[in-house]
This record gives sequence, structure tokens and C-alpha cells, in this order.
Amino acid sequence: MAGSEADEPTPSSGESPPAETTRRVPAALFWLALLVLAVVELVGHFVVRARVPADEDWEAAAAFVRADDRPEDLIAVAPRWADPLLRAHLGDRISFREAGRSDTAGFERLWVLSIRGHDAAEQPPEPPALDRPFGRVRVRRWDLGPSPVLYDFTEHVREAEVVLVQNGADVPCRWQARGRASGGGLGAGAMTPAERHQCDLRRPWLWVGETVTEDLDLRPRHCIWQHPAGLEPVRATFRDVPLGERLIFYGGVYYEHERMREHGEVYVTVRVNGVEAGRMIHRDGDGWKRMEVDPRSALGPGAPPDARGDVTVDVMAPEPHLRTFCWSGTTRRGPRREAP
Repeated sequence: MAGSEADEPTPSSGESPPAETTRRVPAALFWLALLVLAVVELVGHFVVRARVPADEDWEAAAAFVRADDRPEDLIAVAPRWADPLLRAHLGDRISFREAGRSDTAGFERLWVLSIRGHDAAEQPPEPPALDRPFGRVRVRRWDLGPSPVLYDFTEHVREAEVVLVQNGADVPCRWQARGRASGGGLGAGAMTPAERHQCDLRRPWLWVGETVTEDLDLRPRHCIWQHPAGLEPVRATFRDVPLGERLIFYGGVYYEHERMREHGEVYVTVRVNGVEAGRMIHRDGDGWKRMEVDPRSALGPGAPPDARGDVTVDVMAPEPHLRTFCWSGTTRRGPRREAP
């Protein structure tokens, strides 16, 4: 009969399913995938929240450290990206010297506040003298022993004799004790301190003084700003320095002026009693570069272990534009704590 079910064609086993069914399958897979993604996101959210230390954990850990913190202690955090959390809870106990350290040699004890099982790069390999959890914040302390540092140049920059050499003549850089601090801030370079050796008012960046800058790895560095003026040096001389067994020197350029690798070298010469003891060439890409000098080698054979001398640091650059050089240095004696 016309129009009956018997007259409708029956699909064979080799024919494709109707188009409507084919469209429904991808739509169902899409909604299933969306549901799975939502579940994964929700589980991930709770996992992350469960691993985040509460403010109470940080506050308890900070109070514990405060109760026993000493002037020669170093307070660090692991991992590095948690540094803002450390500063929020212990920032008033962290000095420029601690925040901008080049190594741990100047400190006698090391505190590490860590989360998520991280270790600090600076911590010794041996077990800590103290290990205590505060919720999800772990506090450890290592007793490093007496510091080998005899003299920190950054701490004595005010006492330095600073000159700008022009046409072979020394032009004194006047100590400015009541100036005005300026600059600094995110992306603005190192702050110009109120107290500094000002070398040329027409070139306001030409000064020598204590500041904190950021190196190529965006780490703060407590250092002496000594911007070169050209092929003739900006010169800083430190009188009657205890020389020790080694002079450890670090130096670098502000990260924004180094990261593009498009500027020239900075030349540094270290002299002891007028005799060259070490030389550094800093090129873009070197970052916070290290140099070790034997200061007694400039004194000749038979120099006594407690020898003292005048240390001079010359900084030069053929193209001084944006050569925002900053350095730190110490003389040391006794056990070595830094990499050779």
C-alpha cells in the first residue's frame, strides 16, 4: 500500500548513519570534555589552595625568627619567588646588606623560611642546627660560624677618596652629605642617595656612593655605584684597608642597560698601594660577575698576614653611555665560604 511502512527503504548494513546522528555525537563529546575540564579546574583549585600557607603560618614563623634574630644573621626564603611574602612579614628586619648580598660570607647564621619543600640555593649541605614547621612554612637555621670578612668596601664608601681623572689630572668628587635622594623604583634604575661623592653636576649620573641596583637576573645588589666617564677613570681609593688573604670583587650593570647586549665593555682595575692586583672586563651578558684577587701579591714576598694597604678601584668605559656599573667587594681571611 502506498505510504505504508513496508514501502519505506530499509538501510543496509553498509550504509552510513543518518546525518542527524553524526551531528549529535560530536556535540555530546564537546559537552563531556567541557564537564571534565570543569572538574579538573575545580580539583586543581582546591589542590593549590591546600598548598598555600595561611597568613597565620607566616606570622608564626616570622615571630619565631624575630625572637632570636641577631645583627649578623641572614634571613632568606625558598623558593625565590616567595620573597615578597618574606618581606611582608620580616621586611623590617632585612637590611640592604642582606637583601642585596652577593654571597653569605658576611653573615654568621642563616635562616631559611621555605614552602612547598623548596631549599635555598645558599644553604649549606649539612643538616641545619634548627628545623621547625609552622603550618605550611618551614623554618631552618644554619650556624655558619665566624665571618671571614675583614673589610666591606660598600660600608666604607663615605671614607673613600674619589676623583674624576680629566686630561691626566685628578678632579676631586665632592662629598655631598645633604643632597636629595632621587630616582629608583620599578624600571627606573638605582636610587641616587642623598649622601654621595658627586663628580660632575653637569652629568648627574657621575657619582660614587652606596645604593641597591638590579642585576641581569633581577636580583637586588647592595653595591657602590661608580659610573664610568670614558677612557679616563673614575677612581675610588680606600686607605689603610686590612688586606687579608683574598679580595672578592663583584660587579655588574643595571639589568635594563645590559639585557639587550648592545653596549660596550666596562673596564675595572684594582690596585693595592698603586700596584695592579686584578682586572675585570664586564661585557653585556656577564650579569653579576665575580673576581678574586690576592691583595698581598702586590706587596711582594714576605708580606705579613695582617698586612694593610691602600686599595684603589678604577672604572672606565670607551663608550660610557648607559654603563651603569655598580660593584661590591670585601677582603677576607680564614675558611672559604664562597665558590672559588
